[in-house]
Amino acid sequence: MKQKIFLAAILIFAGILLYQFLAARLLPYSPVIIGFHRQDYRRVQIYYQAQDISPFWSIDSLVQAVERSHSLIFRRKVEIFICTSDRQYRRYTGSAARFITTPLYGRIFISARAFRDTVKGIIHLDTYLKHELSHSLLYQNMSLLHSLRYPGWFMEGLATYSAGQMGVDGYLNPAETAAKIGEGYFAEPVDWGTVISSKGKTVTEITLENKFFFIYAEFALIISDLIQNYGKERLKELLMRSLDERDFDKLFFQIYRIDFESYIKRFRSQFD
Repeated sequence: MKQKIFLAAILIFAGILLYQFLAARLLPYSPVIIGFHRQDYRRVQIYYQAQDISPFWSIDSLVQAVERSHSLIFRRKVEIFICTSDRQYRRYTGSAARFITTPLYGRIFISARAFRDTVKGIIHLDTYLKHELSHSLLYQNMSLLHSLRYPGWFMEGLATYSAGQMGVDGYLNPAETAAKIGEGYFAEPVDWGTVISSKGKTVTEITLENKFFFIYAEFALIISDLIQNYGKERLKELLMRSLDERDFDKLFFQIYRIDFESYIKRFRSQFD
């Protein structure tokens, strides 16, 4: 009797795990994809169910553009999933954001809301895709373990800056971002945390209506400042070495000869 109960428990657990990999939160990490049509491009695979995927006609050129801007190469085809409903999107990702990119394979998930907004002309799909492709590119070039401790501010700042997203679709432009920092709004990069950590005080206490548009723009402005004051080559070195280096702050000091905390204080002070 005990053996039957044990076997039943194993089968139930295996069934739940299989469901999670095929149709729920573990789909981003599943080696097998079912229940989707697939459209193959040279550099991308798009998984969809009933959508018109013609807005993605330029996706290969976007992949190439992101590779050039980061001086990195995708290690495998980019996989993009278009969800048919917001409920399905939440089931796969647990997120309310329009787009999300997950570690390991660097799979990009597009919510039904984002797809509707694209069709209506509310958002610029190419800009958002370049942002998510930046995440995907980094994830494909680091280990899963490293992605869980990688500084989120740097990932978001680099993606927002490289996609040219400041001033687009509600994101603050550089002047607006600088003005908000001058008013006292500031998210400490360390408080943004990692993909698995909670957000710190300076992030949670920002009360702006367009809070995340401001925060992403702030991080992009930091990337811009690093390029303007130290050059693109140092930022490139920081990116390349950070894909393997565990201690980001130590690496930052090695490259810029200033500790990250002091740099952020100096960055913020220019808007006082």
